[in-house]
Amino acid sequence: MSDKKMVNAAKNWDTGAKVCDGIFRAFGIVFIVFALLVLIFGSKMYEAGSFTLDLDFIKLYLADEYQMAPASMQVFTVLGLAVMSVVCFLTSYGIKQLRAILMPMKEGRPFEEIVPKKLRNIAWTVLAGGIILQVIALAERMILTSAYPMEQIFSSPAIAGIEYSYSFDFTFVFIFCIIMFLSYIFNYGQKLQQESDETL
Repeated sequence: MSDKKMVNAAKNWDTGAKVCDGIFRAFGIVFIVFALLVLIFGSKMYEAGSFTLDLDFIKLYLADEYQMAPASMQVFTVLGLAVMSVVCFLTSYGIKQLRAILMPMKEGRPFEEIVPKKLRNIAWTVLAGGIILQVIALAERMILTSAYPMEQIFSSPAIAGIEYSYSFDFTFVFIFCIIMFLSYIFNYGQKLQQESDETL
């Protein structure tokens, strides 16, 4: 890619990243506001409880006596909103790091000293965000399974027992490794660029 194409591409990416940053921050604030509203008015909002239990591809419509307690529903909703807010703000932080990387690229200097550092910041953000999401997802599942009387809901001669299986998605670790590897490549490129400048 020529310097001119790289500069134009970096400018376009930076413009898009700036818009996305504003959107994610706005949504993060909105989710916080909703979480506060649920905390304040949750007991009134969930007086009727929840009559449906969504198990991925199965939705169960429950009788009144099996509905989720309003307090449990309140905690579950706040936790879900907190997850979305954390994701939004972590994404916003990652976008800021990306824009810092694009800054020297807009001037035709892709191998600046700041680039490897910002890439490492993005990698650590991905790792931290992935861990937080997995922990909160586990907490949500535990709240869900404890809030509903599963043994009573699935009481049937055809069902001998219930076993809970919690799985984790470690894709974020793979992404972390890739970005860290890229940071080392850019770090090496930056050193070569520095040696070339000193030679000239």
